[in-house]
Amino acid sequence: MAIDWSGRSGRDQRRALWLGEAVDGELVRLEGGRTRAELVELLIAEANRDPNLIVGIDFAFSLPAWYLQERQLTPRQLWALLADEVLTPAMRQFGLTRWMNRPELPFWITGEAHARLAPDQMVRRTEQEVRVPGVQPKSVFQLVGAGQVGRGSLFGMAALHRLAGAGFRIWPFDPSGLPLVVEIFPRVLTGPVHKNSPSERERYLAAVPMRPDLGRLAAASEDAFDAAISAVVMAARVDELRALPGAPGYALEGKIWQPRHAVALGTGGRLPQGAYGELSAAVAAVIREAAGRGESATAQAEQVLDMLSRRGLLSGSGD
Repeated sequence: MAIDWSGRSGRDQRRALWLGEAVDGELVRLEGGRTRAELVELLIAEANRDPNLIVGIDFAFSLPAWYLQERQLTPRQLWALLADEVLTPAMRQFGLTRWMNRPELPFWITGEAHARLAPDQMVRRTEQEVRVPGVQPKSVFQLVGAGQVGRGSLFGMAALHRLAGAGFRIWPFDPSGLPLVVEIFPRVLTGPVHKNSPSERERYLAAVPMRPDLGRLAAASEDAFDAAISAVVMAARVDELRALPGAPGYALEGKIWQPRHAVALGTGGRLPQGAYGELSAAVAAVIREAAGRGESATAQAEQVLDMLSRRGLLSGSGD
């Protein structure tokens, strides 16, 4: 299963939260309409029914290491404090939802507060590692603005406390086992696609195995699209997910799961239409960085090919 999570409040969360389920590489379920609390309880019920359940959810599972180290917190302690809404003195006073409108540093809702954070304090190592043109994770400390993920992530970490207590393994904080929850970033799993365009979503989905009614539902919104494609990619790499290695270097911050080899959905192994602008920028960035290190033209070409392979855009790339 894959969950397109949201930090929205009230009725808006029922519109923004989506669950996708894929079996044997095909999407078999796509649903919205639930709150975060309802969705968490659904996952627990599904795991009771099927102990082999694997769930991917798209929010940050932890905070940058420096924050935890300064406060001598483990990730599980962080989740518990957020579940109890007592991470900071002001949060204890106002509750998590109201606190988000008047947070203490390093969390921020104003440019002035943002400017007080050093660049190396803003994101986790795993977020740095997935960055390429078109894939730019935001800081979990940011609680305002388009594309911000902070609110959803803080609500999500509180949800992890509930899921862990119900018996889910949370990777990479726990040894691999089932039922399992992993952090996903849908933009990494979909590859290049202008998903804010309904026609581009429809074009992409035409090559993805699912019933026509689910295809129409997936094309109707970006949130449904992300849940659907993430579920299909995870199903295509289920053996890999069942045998995830330990990741001790990510024990504090967590790690975004990426398949070892990209799944080229919606492309047929070819470059998708309309993606050349983004890909040109990505290729240029790889070449520029390699050249800056004084690497040969052959080494530069190999790095470009590796980047295209990871995005699933080379025919013959895969397992």
